[in-house]
Amino acid sequence: MTRSLSAGIAFGLIAALADNSSAQAALSTQGFGFPTGQLSSRAWGTGGSIAEVDPLSPVNPATISMIGTRLVNFQIEPEYRSVSSSGGIDRTTTARYPVVFGAIPIKSWVMSLGASTLLDRTSTTVFPSTEPINSGERVETTQRERVDGAMDDIRLAAAWSPASWLRLGVGLHGIAGHNLIAVTQSFTDSSQFATFTEERLFGFTGFAASAGVELITRLFMAGASYRQGANVQMASNDTIITSARVPNHFGASLAYTGITNSSIAVRVAHDNWSSLGPLGGPGFSAVDGWDSSVGADLAGPRFLGRTVFLRGGFRYRTLPFQADSNTVTEKSFTGGFGTTFANQRVLADVALIRAIRTADVPATERAWTISIGLSIRP
Repeated sequence: MTRSLSAGIAFGLIAALADNSSAQAALSTQGFGFPTGQLSSRAWGTGGSIAEVDPLSPVNPATISMIGTRLVNFQIEPEYRSVSSSGGIDRTTTARYPVVFGAIPIKSWVMSLGASTLLDRTSTTVFPSTEPINSGERVETTQRERVDGAMDDIRLAAAWSPASWLRLGVGLHGIAGHNLIAVTQSFTDSSQFATFTEERLFGFTGFAASAGVELITRLFMAGASYRQGANVQMASNDTIITSARVPNHFGASLAYTGITNSSIAVRVAHDNWSSLGPLGGPGFSAVDGWDSSVGADLAGPRFLGRTVFLRGGFRYRTLPFQADSNTVTEKSFTGGFGTTFANQRVLADVALIRAIRTADVPATERAWTISIGLSIRP
């Protein structure tokens, strides 16, 4: 009887986790997860303001035409997150690898293949509860709900520069990933009640296409990109559960480059995350979001014969999934630096991000994120 009771509870929790974002503790990992932004460490240092004119950020395919040699880029971003509520402070550490790609020039074109994280869904919630076993008796339990997964954007891009002032690019995107949902129920009296664990795996597959343009003048650089989403499906055990659309994306950056080896930029972007709504169930709510930022990438002092670039910025955006039917917003203050090594064959960028996430709920989330990117020219 106790095993049947545990199974019923576990299956009920799995359904709730799959369909209802309120079961997650952090404000940023509601719904299908946290949008990392698909920004390079260099762009993060400026608050994301240079993303549409940055060849290391996989958002505008036209920018890869700036890469004049073979290049491999890798990025790591550990996040140290705390959520403050009436129940206390919950702290979590999450390691992310949000961007990896390679690029190679082929005649007058530059080709690139890489993967970036569109949504990261990693969270664990542990809480005590009691369960009834008959009309007059209840037992104490501990529930552990873990979600581990992501929705990734695998992009094949090509760019061409028909003139010194113009760059054009196109991209094909495969959207893939999974969410592993695990529920564990353990009983205080382990001699009579066995621990029960249930897991369910949801997979995602979808497609999209993008195009971008970049314009260069003596004092300014401007870039814009657009991604058109196609169908995305959610399946479990090779059975398609439901389908929706990959979110459309538009972004534009304008950078002033009148200072030697430096830029001061602004950016605005929009994502229609609500197109993912059909993937959820009752209580699931996705909202369209604006993303705006301002920042600078300035040539700083020289160290050991190398120029060190100093960066700073501010970002404000709406996160895609609501918490308890309330929209979540994020403010980020960023800073960073970058330089080259090994006879300019290795480019290292480091950014520090302080994010504050709020909603009209009795909880506030704060996070420190360190973004480290390495670009290597073989």
